[in-house]
Amino acid sequence: MEHARLTATFHAGGGTLARLAATLTHHQVLDIVYTTSPPDRATAVIRVPRSDAPRALEKLRRLVETLDVTVDPPLPATTAPHVPATRPRAVGTTARV
Repeated sequence: MEHARLTATFHAGGGTLARLAATLTHHQVLDIVYTTSPPDRATAVIRVPRSDAPRALEKLRRLVETLDVTVDPPLPATTAPHVPATRPRAVGTTARV
C-alpha cells in the first residue's frame, strides 16, 4: 500500500494532541509521532494511505493551532472545478447600480 507522510507544525497548547487525534479519527492513520519543543511548538508526523492524504491534509490545515503542513511525496496537482466569477442574474431582473 502506498502511503503519504504528513508533517504538521503546531502552536502547542492544552489539548492540541487530543484535537489532532479527533481530527484524524475518520482516516486510516498508519502511525503518528508527536513531539513538542520550546517555545510552545509541536510537530506531528502522520503516515496515512495515499488515498486519505488530500482529505487529511485539508483537515489538518483547518486546525486553529496549525502553523504549517507538508506532504511527502507531494500530491499530484488537481484541477479545481470551474467556478464562475459572477452569478448569472435571474430572468427578468435588472442590474443594480
